[in-house]
Amino acid sequence: MLALAPRSRTYPVILPDRPPTDREPARRRSRRRPLPTIVALAVVAVLPALALVAQRTEAARTGYVILGLRQQVEVLAAENARLLATTSALRAPDRIERIARADLGMLTPRPQQVAALAVPAPARAAGVPSLTVWDRFAAWFVRSEAAAGEPSQ
Repeated sequence: MLALAPRSRTYPVILPDRPPTDREPARRRSRRRPLPTIVALAVVAVLPALALVAQRTEAARTGYVILGLRQQVEVLAAENARLLATTSALRAPDRIERIARADLGMLTPRPQQVAALAVPAPARAAGVPSLTVWDRFAAWFVRSEAAAGEPSQ
């Protein structure tokens, strides 16, 4: 029997004429891994859009808050006007007199039942005008300046 010799297969390889430089491996790496570049470009493109959307959303939310507060102010102003009208109606002298006569049984006093008392004016020192708060403060301030200006012994 005849034994066959194993056949070796050889493939031609074309080698570069010049030796590889430092820039060549970097170029190969960027060609092999484009994902970091794509991610960086996507982040640069998407981040400003996200910031714009967030800003517009916050502006819309603030607008709705302002609108709600304006409506609350209108409601409270109407309620305040209603309460003022109710207060003035309850303070009306005719109403108070009617309640006093009907519910409480009060009567209008006769002239001899009313007494007037004379209240004398507060006693003041003769010739000394009354000082206001500001006059007193100014006098105190002048006294404290005079005391500060005198040499101490």
